[in-house]
Amino acid sequence: MKDNNEGNGIKKFWFGWKGLAVLITLGVLGGMIISFVTVVAVKETSGVNFCSSCHSMKPMAEAYRNDVHGGYGESGVVAKCADCHLPHESTLGYLVQKARTGMWDVWVESTHDTSKIDWHEKRDERRNWVYDSGCLHCHENLLRGTRPNKKAFTAHKAYFAKKLVVQSDEGRDLARCVDCHKHVGHYQIEKHLPEAPEALPDSFESN
Repeated sequence: MKDNNEGNGIKKFWFGWKGLAVLITLGVLGGMIISFVTVVAVKETSGVNFCSSCHSMKPMAEAYRNDVHGGYGESGVVAKCADCHLPHESTLGYLVQKARTGMWDVWVESTHDTSKIDWHEKRDERRNWVYDSGCLHCHENLLRGTRPNKKAFTAHKAYFAKKLVVQSDEGRDLARCVDCHKHVGHYQIEKHLPEAPEALPDSFESN
């Protein structure tokens, strides 16, 4: 009889308001822990120290540290890799693309010989890896800020009016930031990149 009473007491607890309060508390705590871990993970994997842990990214990191966007010089401001190389239209889109990019980078580093990648040629694909939403996330007052410079203002005015068109691999397309600012983010990167594979000596290619 006593066991039945204890069993009924436990059921009443879990199915009553006390049990509900405990479940809500546990849910809130669990959500806070998951959120905290996610925020820390996103922050720690967004900067140059993490990104350059892959050997193939070291030349990019060196050029970045010599650029104003890498904090170089008196006017330098540190923009993290993810500030430029991930979309900023929405938090969900940002996290999804971050996960996709991260998994792809790990796959390439683990299964490919990155020394055979022609990084000089890859520079022509920069519009696929740099997002305008990232640029505008920081340069939100770009149009107004360039008014004193007539040439810069005219170009940016056409860009914001969606009238600035360039020739891309897909044909004529609306201009993106890196179509004009080709060297942004990585100062003189061509001096840091390894030689193109076809330019390397045969002894190197056979190793």
